[in-house]
Amino acid sequence: MPRMTRGAASQWRRPRASPWAPLAASAILFGGGTACGGGAPSPHPRHVLLISLDTTRADQLGCYGGPASTPALDALAAEGVRFGDCTSAAATTLASHTSLMTGTYPRSHGVPRNGFVLDSRNETLAERLGQAGFWCAAFLGSFALDARFGFAQGFDHFDQDFEVAVGVGGGDQEQRRAERVTEALLAHVDVVAAREGFEADGRLFLFAHYFDPHAPYAPPGARDAGGTLPRIGAAVEGLQRAALGVAPGVAAVVKSGLPDALVHAAPAQPTSEDRALAGLYADEIQYADTAIGRLLVGLEARGLLQDTLVVVTADHGETFWEHPNFWNHGLWVHQTDVHVPLILRLPRAQTPDERARVIDAPVSGVDVMPTVLHLLGLPPSARCEGLDLTPLLAGEALPMRALFAEATQPGSAVEPKSGARVEGADFGAAWWNDAKPVAVRSGPFKLVRAAYLGYEALFDLSRDPWERQDLSRDPTHAATLSALRTALATYRASGQALTSSFDPAQSLETVRRLEALGYYESGH
Repeated sequence: MPRMTRGAASQWRRPRASPWAPLAASAILFGGGTACGGGAPSPHPRHVLLISLDTTRADQLGCYGGPASTPALDALAAEGVRFGDCTSAAATTLASHTSLMTGTYPRSHGVPRNGFVLDSRNETLAERLGQAGFWCAAFLGSFALDARFGFAQGFDHFDQDFEVAVGVGGGDQEQRRAERVTEALLAHVDVVAAREGFEADGRLFLFAHYFDPHAPYAPPGARDAGGTLPRIGAAVEGLQRAALGVAPGVAAVVKSGLPDALVHAAPAQPTSEDRALAGLYADEIQYADTAIGRLLVGLEARGLLQDTLVVVTADHGETFWEHPNFWNHGLWVHQTDVHVPLILRLPRAQTPDERARVIDAPVSGVDVMPTVLHLLGLPPSARCEGLDLTPLLAGEALPMRALFAEATQPGSAVEPKSGARVEGADFGAAWWNDAKPVAVRSGPFKLVRAAYLGYEALFDLSRDPWERQDLSRDPTHAATLSALRTALATYRASGQALTSSFDPAQSLETVRRLEALGYYESGH
């Protein structure tokens, strides 16, 4: 795929300031960057690096107590702030990343799942930073964020040069490995840093997307690199057969949904093959961490890292055997699907007390955009639904609020424009995901509903992190259940989704590549 430069991306750009226009000064927490535009040092970070790990559960990273060896991410967490309870807005790549970049939930930005196109009326983080004088560059690891879906909006440089094609028989994904993402980013930084005026006034917003933890789990050196998709499919069927006696398979549940009997089956017991796949998944995270470490070392060697605000997060997680959406991340909204890492490392933390902090207050992926804007001294977006998290850094509390997460599968079988009518689904607002699972959080309590299954369950994550005990019929939690139902009803009623659609006339090549990513719902 071609690399898109500023000229190619200009159709998404608004009129902007000079390439290295300094930001207005205002105080922020922790240290600031070096001088920008001459004179006194700016109190704001000079550069921003946003790292997204695809399909990465928080509980798998070393700094979150997980099995993956992640020294680079652990070091970032040790130098900054780790948020222990971050929820992604959606359980699939494009919808969640759009929430990350716009600070809005899917019901507002309008992208329900992969293959849809972002409405240009959305205001993205790249647009806001571009208007403030940042050079905005993105480096993708997956076709799911390809420019044809509108995700390039606001970027001056959009690098989607995927070197791994779809494998024969679906043996791999359309992707670029982590080390290549790092190499492309550093090479581009060298080009931009050589421009006249960069040393004095240059500012960078860099977005790095590492896709490797996504299936297939094929870390370098694995005996069947690129070939674990058939193994994953077989593992899913084995778990389904153990619970149901039959095995509908991956494609069937992604297209048509989970059978009710599977949803209510006893928790699955992992086989040795399941544990082996989980080990490969952890190895993929370790491989991505190594590439991230090289990226940070490269930026430090170029004299940029000390003035860079670094944000690390993920778009969603991955259920293994813990819930009936086995080895999947789009069908459900359990913690295995939506609990993601969030690490914030500000430039030059001033004292040891400001390092290695852990904040356990529930936060969301929609909070990343407003937090970055605040730390840069920029006003929030008018449509933003997230909150600035910097009060938490100062030891203050955020206002009480509800957090939401949406499943994106099954696809057209339960979507309103397919003509299907699903018992219990409210299609009055004509939102694509109305019938799919949705979760609402308030404090430790989480309500999960799936209209197409007639399912509702209430969990207390402080006592039941694996979501095994449904409290919805416990009278002692009646008030909590009622409050969460009201919050969910308000969320559904208030959505003003911008226009987005999956064009059935899209090229067969686009559909083929989406299906190879495991998104069998791509056809509508």
